[in-house]
Amino acid sequence: MTRSLSGFALVLILITSSCIAQKRFENFGELKGVIGIFEGNCMPGPGVPPCEPKPISTTVYITQLNQDFQWELLVDSVSSNDVGVYSIKLPEGSYSLFLRDENSFVCDVIECPDECYCHPFEIVADSTTVINANLDHATW
Repeated sequence: MTRSLSGFALVLILITSSCIAQKRFENFGELKGVIGIFEGNCMPGPGVPPCEPKPISTTVYITQLNQDFQWELLVDSVSSNDVGVYSIKLPEGSYSLFLRDENSFVCDVIECPDECYCHPFEIVADSTTVINANLDHATW
């Protein structure tokens, strides 16, 4: 009886720990996109095609919803690869996206409906949010 009870306890522990591990990730969604950089003379004109961003490897910082980058609000970060592609899993919620540009943190979109936020976005469980962002080193 002791052996079957201890075997049952082991199975119960394994099932419970498996459920806990699944629950920890069930409210996550994915953020992905491509990071680029505008460089050179991008001044539009007749017969001049618009500038296109070139893919760049940099760090993408995800913070709690905010206007300015603050280390204490950092949720996570991820590096884009050589062709600018990045992907990260995040818990459901509202966030801001910042890019590393040499020694500074930049925001390529600021939205001010009621309050101003840097590149605000939502993560929904089991969904993918796509954000393509760009650094701007161009002359306009």
